[in-house]
Amino acid sequence: NYTFHSNSYHIIPGEDEYRCSVHDFSVKAPDENSWKSDYTILDVIDSHVKENAEFRFHIFTPKDSKPARDVILLLHGFNEKNWIKYYPWAYNLMMATGKTVVLFPMTFHMNRALPEWSNPRLMTELYNARKQEFPDIIGSSFVNVAISTRINVKPQRFIWSGMLTYYDVIQFVEEVKQGKYACIASDARFDFFAYSIGGLLAQTLMLTNKNDYFHDSKMALFCSGSVFSRLTPVCKVIMDSETEQMLYRYIIGYLDTFRAKDHWLGHFLSEQHPEGYNFLSLLNYNKLMDYREQLFTKAHDRIYAIALKQDYIIPYYEVINTLQGRMRDIPVKVDVDDFPYPYKHEDPFPLKESISDAVELAFQTTFKKLSDFLK
Repeated sequence: NYTFHSNSYHIIPGEDEYRCSVHDFSVKAPDENSWKSDYTILDVIDSHVKENAEFRFHIFTPKDSKPARDVILLLHGFNEKNWIKYYPWAYNLMMATGKTVVLFPMTFHMNRALPEWSNPRLMTELYNARKQEFPDIIGSSFVNVAISTRINVKPQRFIWSGMLTYYDVIQFVEEVKQGKYACIASDARFDFFAYSIGGLLAQTLMLTNKNDYFHDSKMALFCSGSVFSRLTPVCKVIMDSETEQMLYRYIIGYLDTFRAKDHWLGHFLSEQHPEGYNFLSLLNYNKLMDYREQLFTKAHDRIYAIALKQDYIIPYYEVINTLQGRMRDIPVKVDVDDFPYPYKHEDPFPLKESISDAVELAFQTTFKKLSDFLK
């Protein structure tokens, strides 16, 4: 376990003025009051949340091993609160590949959010209030009410969360190269294992290839790989229908307009910042299509995806549409699997005694294919 201090947390909403040191670009912050929700517990200043700027993260490394020369960055799904689901995933990847696995949390996810946002009693009060405000809401719950409300009020939080996590991962890689982590060699190479929304981050990192850090990296995607506009994220553990509609209107309908008005966001999503421009290409299927498909074509032999037939959050055909392109002429390997038991996107390996043998077989089969690719 290591403590990480983010050097880039000041780029997210909450500052009086923003400055890009790379381009000597600065801009005054917009009025924060226009983004306030009706719930005081959620009205924090994003860039002042200390849990997000300084946090612990975990590394799985083989026992009695030398400093790792090969590392897998494991990137999780949306609105995750803890790593419990991922411990057996990371352990299996480590044992099968012999590589060290780093579990890196996204901005305002896992332990990078305020503990109150995971408090069942407090969040149930907000859930009840949100149901009153939106009687026809779908998929609302005490589990997703905090993130749903915050993104509903300020949809650009979705983009800034991804961008900040991108810069944090780059900082981590550079700290590795500086010899900061005893269990990882300074010349280590990095691969990616990404689940669900973590695929957007993994794709942005690998396709941008900052300073050639990921020129030979591999990326294994599980229940992941589609552009954002082709997801169906309404779910009691992800986001509710009101937030989905707001986020889709913002990203799919009016993002170009907002980029022109919000000069700070527009700067980071421009070609001046390849990471932001690449992230932008992964948001809307119909925008920057040729550009996005050229990136996937160039990296096709280093990408592998497993999609699930009954996954309705990230449908398998949308994973294929994105990774293999509109003409299906990008030779990225995508396996479409199905399990002989009831499962969901957010719970592909349910812990039910009555189906435990089938679940164990599905888990071992799935992770053998993923590990074989990452070896």
